[in-house]
Amino acid sequence: MSDRVSETILLCEDDEHERLTKAYLKKCGQRSQAPTVRSIVASEQGGNDAWVLNRFPKELHACRQRLKRTGKTRLIVLIDADKYSAEDRRRQLLERATAAGLAELAPNEPVALLIPKRNIETWIRALLGEKVSEEQDCKTSHGPSKDQIRQAVEKLYEWSRPNAIPGSSCVPSLAAALADWRKIG
Repeated sequence: MSDRVSETILLCEDDEHERLTKAYLKKCGQRSQAPTVRSIVASEQGGNDAWVLNRFPKELHACRQRLKRTGKTRLIVLIDADKYSAEDRRRQLLERATAAGLAELAPNEPVALLIPKRNIETWIRALLGEKVSEEQDCKTSHGPSKDQIRQAVEKLYEWSRPNAIPGSSCVPSLAAALADWRKIG
């Protein structure tokens, strides 16, 4: 997915999602700022997970239309699973797309669906080597620091390389998402 991408659409819930994804893009040697990356952050629009679910079909359609013209775009969606399983949240996204009349998502499309169970902070703490449960709420009032994001991205990059073996702190939803992270860079 990362070959010669001229535009990345990043659809996510909040600042932590955006910070982690942009830091990962940068680690992969890709541009992480506008105009190459267009961030659509639900919390900045007064939204949350429902907002992302509702916006997904529009952004998927836009990505597909741009692909027809230029072939150089991708869509990255980052949404917390919260109380659902990551697979249930993925199914919700895909059902919204089909309900909007869009064709099913093909495996080779330049779309990454990144769905942490319970929230992105769970992934960050796991990437920092902490043993965490996907059932516990890992959010804190201040969020991860810039240094914690940098350290988490270093580990994410390491774990997402082809044939890499994730560390023992890797939670199931992150292990399942590594293939999509690999598609990004």
